[in-house]
Amino acid sequence: LAHLRFQETTKRLPRAMLSSFLRSSASRRTSTSLAGVLAFSISARPAASSTTTIMEGPSKGGSSKSSSHNNQQCHYSGRVFYPQDVYYDPNVKEALTRLRQRKRDDDLEAADLEKLKILNDSGDKTAATLTLIGYKGGTLDSQINQDRAMVITPYHVGKENDDPAGRRNHHDKKRNSSSSQLLGVFDGHARLGEQVSQYAVQELPNVLAKKLDNIEPKDDPQQVKKAIIDTFIEIDRTCPAEVSGGCTASVVLQRGSKLYVANAGDSRSFLVVYRSSTESVEIIYISREDKPHLADERARVEKSGGQVFLPPLGTSRVLYTDPDSGLQSGLAMSRSIGDWEVGRFGVIPDPIVEVIDVDQVVDNLLSRDCQIPEEDEAMNAACFVSSDDIHIFAVSATDGLIDFASPEVISQAVAFSLYHKDGPHLLSALEQLIYLSASGWEKAKQGRYRDDIAVSVAEIRAPRQPPRQ
Repeated sequence: LAHLRFQETTKRLPRAMLSSFLRSSASRRTSTSLAGVLAFSISARPAASSTTTIMEGPSKGGSSKSSSHNNQQCHYSGRVFYPQDVYYDPNVKEALTRLRQRKRDDDLEAADLEKLKILNDSGDKTAATLTLIGYKGGTLDSQINQDRAMVITPYHVGKENDDPAGRRNHHDKKRNSSSSQLLGVFDGHARLGEQVSQYAVQELPNVLAKKLDNIEPKDDPQQVKKAIIDTFIEIDRTCPAEVSGGCTASVVLQRGSKLYVANAGDSRSFLVVYRSSTESVEIIYISREDKPHLADERARVEKSGGQVFLPPLGTSRVLYTDPDSGLQSGLAMSRSIGDWEVGRFGVIPDPIVEVIDVDQVVDNLLSRDCQIPEEDEAMNAACFVSSDDIHIFAVSATDGLIDFASPEVISQAVAFSLYHKDGPHLLSALEQLIYLSASGWEKAKQGRYRDDIAVSVAEIRAPRQPPRQ
């Protein structure tokens, strides 16, 4: 992994290098050779215990094992993918090892299908999510993964559940950019932060769906944006943060041709365009990290009576007194879910929401390619159909991944998996990105610390198909 290098974004994908690495024996040995990175002394490590369980959620929307959904109506449906641990869940680890030997489109034998079916809960070839528990000192059995993630595809809301046409239109990526999907990550922090992130990943889709279902006119962008903001605020108000703890929230919602990227905290989501004709990859939008030193964030914190600590090295923090220890502590972000104690000092749950029109992105790119006068509508239409090679996908990731695998590296690896005939399965690509980041943590911290890692990916758009003659 240390020798794997990616070209800068928008450049030609290094097909030979990526292909040879991701499918090489060196790559296949990665998970076993990283034992020192991940476990340090794994011989006595049992199967994942209750303290390291990532998610006991459903594979279908509305059938959650969580009791919170048992007594209330579920307002969405669709297939829900939750992350599983790439290393510490032995069955998942074995399945990923098998999958790593295959190309994305290889035919699988019955024995392989049986061994790989455990991965169906975490993804397929176009949408997936995985995680790796971190190491924060102490015994291995005491480690708790505070990261949560999900992908819901399709994400049918309210009345769409009862409308076959609505369900079909909101899951037709290849024809008219009318899919409906939801993906995101939630990075818990402080004591009991995993309870807040667990609550957020389970409740946010349902709360948001209820609000979206009540919008008139349907899917009005400004009202959808307001529904997302109100959902973050409601999850913050109702989450189990009585003592301490909080989480980031970074999500991407697709409703028809509109994408809504919402972020609170220092996790990040980004949108990527891949052009098959040039094999180029370009990040067209990335959410910012909400850090206390940013001018607008610092002004709000200080206006609320808070204090921003600016160290000579490391990240800025909002200072507060920890309710458990009574000691002064610092939160390394200026927006989050939970963190009620520091919320008195200007840390808010309100996300920054960016709206991106997929159709407009495509039109702009094709107009640049075609260079035909706008008044020649017929020529433009023909050029658009023949030149459409535009793929778009979305990524949400916690800082445990991004700190040592840049968005550019992530984009290149995901694009190679999704769009190259020799590419690995998407789950294999995410597994290798997680190991790449884990290796970075090991080198930087000499095995003393590694953050939890979680990532979610979903394909948003495939090129329009030319009309049949």
